[in-house]
Amino acid sequence: MSKLKYLLYKDLLLLVRDIAGMLLMFLMPVVLVILMSLLQDSTLNSVRDAKVPILLVNKDTGELGKAIESEIFRTGIFEVSQDVEGVVPSVNQLEKAVASSRFVLGIYIPENTTDDIRQNVAKYVSAAFNGVETTTEHIPVDFTVYIDPTTKSSFNSTVMSTLKEKAQKIQFEYIMKEITKQVNLLSPVPISSNSFSGDQVRIEVKSAHLEGNDIVPNSVQHNVPAWSLFAIFFIVISLSGSIIKEREEGSFSRLLTMPCSYTEYLLSKAIIYTVVAMLQFAIMLLIGVYLLPCFGLESLNLGSSFAALGLLALSSAFAAIGYGIAIGNIARTYQQSSVFGSMSVVIMAAIGGVWIPLFLMSETMRTISLLSPMHWGISAFYDIFLKDAGVMAILPESAALLLFGALCFIIAVAYNHKYRMDI
Repeated sequence: MSKLKYLLYKDLLLLVRDIAGMLLMFLMPVVLVILMSLLQDSTLNSVRDAKVPILLVNKDTGELGKAIESEIFRTGIFEVSQDVEGVVPSVNQLEKAVASSRFVLGIYIPENTTDDIRQNVAKYVSAAFNGVETTTEHIPVDFTVYIDPTTKSSFNSTVMSTLKEKAQKIQFEYIMKEITKQVNLLSPVPISSNSFSGDQVRIEVKSAHLEGNDIVPNSVQHNVPAWSLFAIFFIVISLSGSIIKEREEGSFSRLLTMPCSYTEYLLSKAIIYTVVAMLQFAIMLLIGVYLLPCFGLESLNLGSSFAALGLLALSSAFAAIGYGIAIGNIARTYQQSSVFGSMSVVIMAAIGGVWIPLFLMSETMRTISLLSPMHWGISAFYDIFLKDAGVMAILPESAALLLFGALCFIIAVAYNHKYRMDI
């Protein structure tokens, strides 16, 4: 234990004297998490707040025109204009306005549309109750929709579906009113059409969750865990660099004469850098909870399982330390370790979903991202922060990170044993 104590003291001194490494490990992630949270939040807000310009001409004073107009305003995704330069356009003028790309969508609802629907329904219901097969032509009910051909077909389908839904709902209500009217002429007990509302089925939309709390994802919940993982893995540069420096300066050989085993040597570094990683993680969480809200962002919701957070942070630290030890043993020079270490961590971050969230990636990139340990960590953090997951839910990702770290450690020991015989 005394040898391990002195080794820990030695590694702590090396770490404290590495000012550049300390800045990389602590200051850089703090700056990145603040900047990226602000930038991505602004981007998401601009996308969310961007409205689709449409031209709506509603000449129908009945329920259908009012229902469609109300639904369009209610969605909040449209910037609605009801005239062109102060003049209510005709159908042809509306078409030209959409064709000129001033508007993505143009809707023209003619006069008496609701009255025409009511008359058609009354005629057919009355004929049915009187046992007469009507041959009278119904009044055509049409309203015109012009869509910019450059818009996505999914958008067009959504708009048409909404318009049809409102038209069918109005038609259904009139049918029920006419049927009720005819039934009341025959029945001694009057009934009300209000009992046959078209809103019998209600759809409740909630965020998926595991333990009872609805949590809405935001830029803070992505960037804090993402850049925490990046910070933890960036310790490989300082860790591998310290191993190579001690080897080049000869202090490593002198340590072996204490005598000091190679396992004790690595264990000392692992303990010191585990403490560093946990400090990084704690600082990033504090920033997410207390500092980012000062910039107008949402506070980070940590979920209810601190055990899951601790396990995942330790697993990530173990993976990063194992990777750093492997690089420090395989690389021949400090320059090799710093260049390869930084490049590999950046690549892991790029494909793992640190810079660009996974849900914005293509299907191919999502498949490739499965190779990155940072992807495993981010996925588990999503489960904790967004779904309030516990320890059992993040065990697969934690096990994968621990296995990755153990594999790197085994490679480092095997390489050292074969080529340097320092054990």
